[in-house]
Order: sequence, then structure tokens, then C-alpha cells
Amino acid sequence: MARQLKTNTKIDDFIAKVINEAHHHASAVERVIKPLSDEVRNRLDLSVDTIAVYERNGQLARTCWVVLSGKRYVFSYNYSKKQIVLRDHTLRGRERFSFDNNTPLTDIVGEVAKL
Repeated sequence: MARQLKTNTKIDDFIAKVINEAHHHASAVERVIKPLSDEVRNRLDLSVDTIAVYERNGQLARTCWVVLSGKRYVFSYNYSKKQIVLRDHTLRGRERFSFDNNTPLTDIVGEVAKL
């Protein structure tokens, strides 16, 4: 099940939680989360776009669906690659890009601009 994050405060809280969890369990992506989030949010218009997060047993997980300009994308953590993966539409959709702490800001900006 997914829970929609409808306010900037809810989104901020989610991002803070993901960064905190990455600090303990996914250090290879800890530093890319904030700039990636910032770029997505620069494109986001909460009056028409949506952000939904996977919810399991009442707890928010880290998989995140974003709808921008009517197109759906998913961000999830790939444990074997130790990267955040951006896919089209679903968890099994075409992989668009992978992000980690070594991803240059110019790549983050460029990939999000393509959404």
C-alpha cells in the first residue's frame, strides 16, 4: 500500500527519515538523497503532481512514487548495487538512472530535468 505525502512538511519528514536510515544502513547513498530530493521538488507542483511512499504495517518504507506532469516514476534502493534506482512507472519499469554518493550534481540535475 502507498501513502500519499500531500504537504511539504510530510515530504520533509520522509526525506529526513530516509537520510537517517541511510546513515545507518545505506551509507553509499546517504549524501545523494538531499540533492536528488531537492531537484525533484523543484519540479514538483503539489496542486497537480503527487508523491506516494510505500507503507508496510503502518510504517513508511523507502520506495517512493512520483507523478510529474502526468508521468509516474519510482525511486527505490537497490541493495546489491547500493544505489537509488529511478524507474519508469513501476518497480519493474525501465531503469532510467542509478544514483549514489559519487553521482555528480550535474547528472542529478540533468536526469531529473528529463522527467
